[in-house]
Amino acid sequence: MKVNKIETAYQYADDIRSGKIPACKYVRLAVEKYHDQQARSEELGIIWDEKAAQRVLSFIELLCFTAGSEAGKPFKLEGWQSFLVANLFGWKKYDSTDNQFYRVYRECYCEIPKKNGKTELGAAIAIYMLVADKEDGAQVYTAAYTRDQARLCFNAAQRMVKKSPFVKKRVRSLTNNMSVPESFSTMSAISHDAGNSEGKNTHCAIYDEFHVHLTDDLKMSLESGMASRKQPILFTPTTAGSNKQAPCYKFRQTCINILEGRSNISDTFALIFTIDEDDDWNEEATWWKANPNLGVSKQLEYLRNKYKKAKENGREEVDFKTKQLNLWVDAAITWLKEKYWDACSDPLDDIPLDAVCYGGVDLGETSDFTAYSKYFPDYNYVTTRYYVPEETAEYAARFGIDYKQWANDGFMVLTPGKTTDHEWLKQDIYEDASKYDMRFISMDPWHAAMLKLQLEEELGTTYAAIRREDGSLDFDYHSKVQTYKQAAANMSPPTKQFEEIVMNGTLRHDGNPISAWMLKNVALHKDAIGNIRPDKAKSRDKIDGIVAKIIAIGTCAKWHSGTDNYTSGEFTGII
Repeated sequence: MKVNKIETAYQYADDIRSGKIPACKYVRLAVEKYHDQQARSEELGIIWDEKAAQRVLSFIELLCFTAGSEAGKPFKLEGWQSFLVANLFGWKKYDSTDNQFYRVYRECYCEIPKKNGKTELGAAIAIYMLVADKEDGAQVYTAAYTRDQARLCFNAAQRMVKKSPFVKKRVRSLTNNMSVPESFSTMSAISHDAGNSEGKNTHCAIYDEFHVHLTDDLKMSLESGMASRKQPILFTPTTAGSNKQAPCYKFRQTCINILEGRSNISDTFALIFTIDEDDDWNEEATWWKANPNLGVSKQLEYLRNKYKKAKENGREEVDFKTKQLNLWVDAAITWLKEKYWDACSDPLDDIPLDAVCYGGVDLGETSDFTAYSKYFPDYNYVTTRYYVPEETAEYAARFGIDYKQWANDGFMVLTPGKTTDHEWLKQDIYEDASKYDMRFISMDPWHAAMLKLQLEEELGTTYAAIRREDGSLDFDYHSKVQTYKQAAANMSPPTKQFEEIVMNGTLRHDGNPISAWMLKNVALHKDAIGNIRPDKAKSRDKIDGIVAKIIAIGTCAKWHSGTDNYTSGEFTGII
């Protein structure tokens, strides 16, 4: 019994058109485009090859699901998947050079939230193109920005092949590639970071998660490799992202132009699942528009739980909108809600003078904020002092930000003149180092060379350990003044720690209103592998104090385990 009948695709198109299945305008436009092509196929010079579409649908049901409760069962396509596959393989046009009909679509852009079956669909298309597309020497690639991401689709395809008896006997499967000996066809994973995309003769590429790519170099290379193929396919399944300057968003706009009839590009099929502009993202009814596999591979209760977190946390809200509703959100949303920060306010006046602390300094431009934070790990307490030139305070007052009042209330130091006088900062650091057990203090090297040198001469060294890659500790004397580059790899762990201890209420802070103001300004940058950090360029205003706090917490995380609870020869603890 067939499980993937062409009628499923037809029914899906009818249900979208009638409104029986809720859909955003872009899905409705894709369906209208299909109906228009059916009505005007002769005028457009194309034909609908139902047999060709059904052939691919039938092949996919020879494959098996590889995980969950459906593992081992035939790959049953959902309506939207059948519609996509039928369109991609069913529309053809005549080529007079060899009197053959070839596929109209060479490229497919499918934008859809996570957990809706896009990776499995990509894997199934890749296997068909490897095994059954009647193309000798087919080169099939699963491609992504990183090796790990590229292998996700490849591994899914490999598991499908191994669990599908009919296909398995035709495919030779090795760790890093699959091949069909009788047609000399191959499949492997390639990535942007491996730099291994040149010289390909691509028949099919599954170009996964385009939204994380900073350039379209890999995509262009794969497309160039298709030049000699009569009917290659570049399938691009992706979720939405947050970088509207990235090539994915620009290509998305091209696809929207195609759907809305403002482009003459005819070889690209686009299917974009999201919610409409006037939809309320808080309403469950709208979630179905963006998630066509809701209730199948993605459960409503999962979305409800993600939504609850989104209502409590600005970063989770951005993630929910981009990854669950496929909205391109550029992170101009409050990261940590005011109520959580206010709940952590607990100015401590009784910290012992010898308490262990770690410092973090974020130096602004010469006429800008400088922030200096101290973090006391034994009390999970952070305090921050701000320094601003007097003339900057005068300028800010014109825009309704009363730096002078903050200074009068003791929350800020106004330094004389047009530029920040770091002598005030140095004297405060020297005083704190004499009062407390200041193990290390870190600062971004930007603008800090002279200040760092002066602090090193005064503060000296700490005997401490750095953990080697094998887990052992390497003891030595280290300058108390450390550089702390604000790269994602450095900033992400303490940023996540800061978020966690604010959210769960275990952090205590000095109640400085400048910090509360800055926290509201923070926009986060999130990279391809999930690292996060405050992004000054995207933030709506100053965030120096939050950065300084994170640097202080990060400095503690790096050094604290190596300065406490150890014995090495004659040394115990910290010197």
